Amino acid sequence: METGHAREDERHPEPPVGVVYGNVSSSSFRCILSDPSIKEMDHVEVHHPVEGWILGKVDDLELRSDVDAGDAALLLSGRERSSDYRRIATIKVIGRRNEEGRLIRPLTPVLPSSSVYLPDEEPVREVLGLGLSRENGAYVGKLFNTGMDVCIDPYQAVGNHVSIIAKTGSGKSYVCGVLVEELNRHGIPVVILDLHGEYRSLMSPNIDEDEFRRMSRFGVSPRGLADSVSIFSFSAETPGSGIDVRLGLDVASMNAEDLLDLMGLRNVGPGSSVLYSAMRKVKDILGDDVELYDIISAVEADANPAKWNVLSGLEHIQRIDAFNAPPTPVTQIVSKGRITIVEMKDAPLDTQQIGAAVLLKKLFHARKEGLIPPFMLVVEEAHNFCPQSGPAITSPILRSIASEGRKFGMGLLIVSQRPAKVDKNVLSQCGTQIILKLTNPNDIKAVIASVEGLTTRMADEIQRLPVGVAILVGGGISEPILVEVRTRMTRHGGGGVDILRDLEMRG
Repeated sequence: METGHAREDERHPEPPVGVVYGNVSSSSFRCILSDPSIKEMDHVEVHHPVEGWILGKVDDLELRSDVDAGDAALLLSGRERSSDYRRIATIKVIGRRNEEGRLIRPLTPVLPSSSVYLPDEEPVREVLGLGLSRENGAYVGKLFNTGMDVCIDPYQAVGNHVSIIAKTGSGKSYVCGVLVEELNRHGIPVVILDLHGEYRSLMSPNIDEDEFRRMSRFGVSPRGLADSVSIFSFSAETPGSGIDVRLGLDVASMNAEDLLDLMGLRNVGPGSSVLYSAMRKVKDILGDDVELYDIISAVEADANPAKWNVLSGLEHIQRIDAFNAPPTPVTQIVSKGRITIVEMKDAPLDTQQIGAAVLLKKLFHARKEGLIPPFMLVVEEAHNFCPQSGPAITSPILRSIASEGRKFGMGLLIVSQRPAKVDKNVLSQCGTQIILKLTNPNDIKAVIASVEGLTTRMADEIQRLPVGVAILVGGGISEPILVEVRTRMTRHGGGGVDILRDLEMRG
């Protein structure tokens, strides 16, 4: 039997907070704690006989006592009974960083009777990968129950995609606003598909009294981004807004397959051949300078009776306002330091789908051709645009962006309260995940299945997360961590309606 103590070291002159006992594995161990302030998800440090000092995380806590059922009955009847208990922690081994900066997890256990210590901030930062500062990272908040800043790599976020998952009212749009603020601070363009009109609040500083009081803890201050925001819509301009612009779309970069997808007529036999023939004739004459009405005219001229379904679909697309405005240059939609919001709240569902599909194809093509800088695309209510089941015109292009966008610098940030209904091919491509409170069992299963590094043990934690606290996975961070999300600098435009106040105001 191998026994021994971790060697004394100047690293920890203070008394230990625990001692390892019982059977020990290379991935976890149990220890008796003397410090009652230690909580789940806290980090500890222990000396390994081969690897030296390694970091661990408190995975579970329990109190073991000598009070049995008979003792409890005595206490319940009012009789006194002395009791004793021990505070036991299960520690998950994380490991250490080697000279090359790689995370090393020991292949052998720590020794029973080894002393357990609370680590300083520096080894926690080093092992977890929290080396970025506010100057070179995207500052999302504080490591839970500590004062340590949590910053992720903003360029890696664009390159590897991001998902924000939470039940309704748990703060997913709020967290998205924090990320947009940080991307903008680093000059990274952002395009937001905004279904509810809640992101135009980015233009205004956050002057909410409760939020203002919390800002000092996070070291931020109110700031509006009006100089960086452009707002487009698929419908006519909002009178008097002074900033809204109708987004103009065209079909110049689209082929017959793309148009058939928009109309829901893919692989319909003779109708498909009519459109293929019409587009070939138009492009032979006009080249790439093709308008929708040119294609409609060519289809009308075809004698094939199968043309009518195609003609009906094309005319439906033409009735969308965005196709009746001058095409908006891609450089006006995506440019360095700009936040472009595409508001869809007043658009019918089919207009949202068709308009978004055409816009995303246009931006994806422009990014592949290098016509616009790398940028982040934010898709709110992602389960509507790339559902796991059921048709959505936008699904094919979003799958393409998820699988290929990182090669071209087109990042994807999906936001949803129903991850079980989001296309798993899209969700699994997100290298950085921010998970807030979820309670639906199917959604929790979907998250655990698609997010690398999460275990079933985390399912209980996801259901208990308080508002404003998230589990962060990826983003250059080696281990899932709890983050207290920082206060927004801009005003939050989400949140539910105060029903009582609304009714009182209406008399």
